Amino acid sequence: MLPRLTPPNWDKRQLLEPGNGRPRYGALPRRKLGRSTIVLLILLRIYVLVTVPIVIYAFVRTLHAS
Repeated sequence: MLPRLTPPNWDKRQLLEPGNGRPRYGALPRRKLGRSTIVLLILLRIYVLVTVPIVIYAFVRTLHAS
């Protein structure tokens, strides 16, 4: 096992330049998505919900076939 190079209570933020240890700005507001983007995300979610069971079924069927 390799020796520990830093003490366990060492703060990694000490390596940063002054002022880089904390964010400058607060949380950003949520972005407003357009209708086409929302429809695209809904279609993507439906695609994933349909595809995942098919892939799982094919995987399990392949396991039982061998």
